[in-house]
Amino acid sequence: MANVDSREAHVEIDSVRLGFGERDVFEDLSCRFARARITVLMGGSGTGKSTVLRMIAGLQRPDSGRVVVAGEDVAALSERGLQRVRRRLGMLFQDGALLDSMTVLENVGLPLREHTKLGEAEIRDAVHERLAAVGLHDVDELLPGELSGGMLRRVALARAIIMDPEIVLCDEPFSGLDPPNVERIEALFRELCHDRGLTLIVTSHHMASSLRMSDQIVLLQHGRAVLGDPGELATSGDADITDFLGADGAALARQIAREGHR
Repeated sequence: MANVDSREAHVEIDSVRLGFGERDVFEDLSCRFARARITVLMGGSGTGKSTVLRMIAGLQRPDSGRVVVAGEDVAALSERGLQRVRRRLGMLFQDGALLDSMTVLENVGLPLREHTKLGEAEIRDAVHERLAAVGLHDVDELLPGELSGGMLRRVALARAIIMDPEIVLCDEPFSGLDPPNVERIEALFRELCHDRGLTLIVTSHHMASSLRMSDQIVLLQHGRAVLGDPGELATSGDADITDFLGADGAALARQIAREGHR
């Protein structure tokens, strides 16, 4: 199945093989992630969704093949080269990964304090701008333990974009959220993609949100990837894809395709 988006690939995985001990994770994984688009990585448990994000970030090297991020093969880079590429990435972890003892202002501004020479006033302004971008105000002095699940996820998203990355990697961002917060995070992702031109690569097992917001889905199966937009997957005729989507997922995908969603 062809890539749904013909625009330039911002990230490309080419003929990757990876195994842990006797277990093969990827046999011949190839997929492309278009610039300034939302791609959702889906697949059953153990298919390697989070591992793909780790490879893109240079935290896991494949046994063979290429992982090209913004024109550079991170699988072949030195640690210094990896640090250069990582400056172009933002990470949103499943649990938010905020430091419990630090306020929202301190958590979001931490990357700027560690990696730039900005003064405190400049850092505060940058933090406020990113918090506003995710719909939060007057939360500077709150601790992570004082935030709701949806607010915590949005603070983590603000921190993920504080260094102005080109690409944001999001690992299960909807986990544990109620429907209103799921829809709020979906809307934020679309705004970041459209307004800021960010490339979002999202792992998710949340079927409805994945189908609603994705420009492209990369479905991991049997160590390989199937690519397509929701409508293409729903009408592929592939029994494995049909089983994964389920009747409700396939019906929603067909509806999205009919309505020309996104």
